[in-house]
Amino acid sequence: MSGVQSAEKETAANVAAAKVVTIQRIASIWKIALICLVSSLLNTLLSHFITGVCGLPLYLDTLFTVAVYFSVGLFPALITAILLPVFTAFEYTWIFNLEIETVWGAYPFVLCIIFEVLLVFYFRKKLKPLDAAFRKNLSLFAFINLAPLLMLIVVLDCIVVSVTGGIIDYILTLFSAPKVFYPEDSFKIGLLRNNVPLLASSILSRIPINIVDRFITIFGGYGVSLLYRKILGK
Repeated sequence: MSGVQSAEKETAANVAAAKVVTIQRIASIWKIALICLVSSLLNTLLSHFITGVCGLPLYLDTLFTVAVYFSVGLFPALITAILLPVFTAFEYTWIFNLEIETVWGAYPFVLCIIFEVLLVFYFRKKLKPLDAAFRKNLSLFAFINLAPLLMLIVVLDCIVVSVTGGIIDYILTLFSAPKVFYPEDSFKIGLLRNNVPLLASSILSRIPINIVDRFITIFGGYGVSLLYRKILGK
C-alpha cells in the first residue's frame, strides 16, 4: 500500500513540476513578446527624437532590434523588425500628417533591418564565447576582446544596409514612388550633380550616415541587451 501511495505522490509531484515548467515557459514567451513590442516602439521614438527633435542626420531605428537579437535570438529580432513599419506608419500619418501613399514608400526599407539582423546572426558562433566571457567578467579587458568583432559587424552592416537601401531607393525612384526626404538625400543630390550614376549615388550617399548610425546601433544595442537579459533572468 505504501508503494502505491509513494507512486501516486511521485506522479502528483511530476504533474506539479510540469505545470510549473509550463507556466514559466508561458511567462517567458509573454516577456519576450512584450520586449519585442516595446523595442519596436522604442526604435520609433528614438528615431523621432534624433531626427525630429534633435535634427540630427541619423536614424538609430534598429538599436533596440539589435538588442533583442543579442538577448533572445533571431526570430524575436525579426518580429521586432517587422513591427517597426507599423509604428512608423502611425508616426508618419498621425504626427507628420503625411499621405498614406508616402508612408508605403518606407515599407520596403524593412529589408535593410532584416538583413542587418541576419548579418549579426551569421557571426553568432564567434560572438557567443566572447559575449559569455564578457558577461562573466564585466571588465575592460573582456570588452576589448569583444569590441573588434562588434566593429567588424559595424563595417559590414554599413555596407549591407547602404547597398540594400540604395537598391531599394533606386527602384522606388525608377517607378516614381512617393517618398519622404531622408538625410542621405542631400548627399545623393550632390553626387547626382557631379554626374555620378543614380544607383551609385543611392548607395554611396548612405555610407557617411550609416557608418556612424551602425556604430551606435551595434554597440548601443549590445549594451541594451545586457539590461534585457537581466530582465529575462538570463
